[in-house]
Amino acid sequence: MSEPAQGDNRLVVMLTADRQIDRRITLEADSLESAGWQVVIVGMPLDSGQDHDARVVRIGGDAGAARRENLVLVAYRWLRGCLPMNGAVMRWLKRMAWRYFVDQESFYTRLFLATALRYSPRVFVAHDLPMLPVAALAARACGARLVYDSHELYSEQEFSDHERHKWAEIEARHIGACDVVVTVNPSIAAELKRRYALSGVQVIYNAERTSEAPAASRRLHEVFGLSVDKKIVLMQGGLSAGRNLEVLVDAMRYVQNPSVVLVMLGDGLLLRRLQKLAQQEGLLGRVYFHAAVPQNALLELTAAAEAGVIPYQATCLNNYYCTPNKLFEFIAAGLPILATDLPEIRRMVHEREIGLVGDTSAPRKLAALLDEFFSDEQRFAAWKARVLVARQEICWEQEEKKLVEIYEALR
Repeated sequence: MSEPAQGDNRLVVMLTADRQIDRRITLEADSLESAGWQVVIVGMPLDSGQDHDARVVRIGGDAGAARRENLVLVAYRWLRGCLPMNGAVMRWLKRMAWRYFVDQESFYTRLFLATALRYSPRVFVAHDLPMLPVAALAARACGARLVYDSHELYSEQEFSDHERHKWAEIEARHIGACDVVVTVNPSIAAELKRRYALSGVQVIYNAERTSEAPAASRRLHEVFGLSVDKKIVLMQGGLSAGRNLEVLVDAMRYVQNPSVVLVMLGDGLLLRRLQKLAQQEGLLGRVYFHAAVPQNALLELTAAAEAGVIPYQATCLNNYYCTPNKLFEFIAAGLPILATDLPEIRRMVHEREIGLVGDTSAPRKLAALLDEFFSDEQRFAAWKARVLVARQEICWEQEEKKLVEIYEALR
């Protein structure tokens, strides 16, 4: 691309379809500000409450936004309050809306463009695919650099064939305009390079800050009145559909080791269903539920478990290549990990020898893995020792060095 026109040489404007700003975005903004950049984050309107981050600007009040898209947005927010987001009805409604009533590209462009054009930064950042067309248009309008930060293999989620094809077309149309493409792991980077004949894709892991190791504690034992011999396996994050959580809870029926208990840390639309399942199967003494905690308190609580579990299934190509936030949170907290055998999780867990990967697709199979996981005390101690090494290598303190170098090259 040609040299950018006049603009604020140290301003970065990040665009995201998030309401609750993703941890990755916040970490990137913090790191860039520490390196001397100014950062503005433009996001979707909140359903309620207000932002505690002064960098966040919300869309919704711009006179230039198209009336039709504003009405759709209002209707969507109303539906979100009435129907489960990952329920069958909501998934069907979203599929019908995207197919027959709303064009993905123009929808987000009309919502975000007026707000984006209030700024003339050195860099516009599209955080994930919905923001790529509008960021490309805004960057072209003011001669800014363009960064595409692909948080996942977006077009390969559990969409209909029509949606996947449409999102892939949008990505193909705009990705060539980017000065830099960044993503979350090597597998997705390789896939983006292959699909779009890119010369390079940078990898920035969704790692956690690990400058101070959280102290191991018995806090979860105390909360649930557990004896000290209990080995707590922790699943943390949103309790939503598509994460194999029912299988995880049901697996506890078949775990032979009486010391192993499961704690589900988080909230979500599956919470009541999982609680009911645990009650129906007589698992209330083996499965426990803890409400979600703020991000800044999470690692301290995570460190009160013996191990972390990630039971995700390869229900789509995006899930097959996933590296969920909890993977890095478990590493940061010093926990050995039990997880589904997926390429990038295998790269982190099996190749670094910090846990066990295997088939978690059915309750009895997952139960067998849980028993195997704790069957060798020496092996477990070795995993734990290697996690403490891994947390110094796979951490945000390392990733931010790569991030800042990328942006400094765009000045």
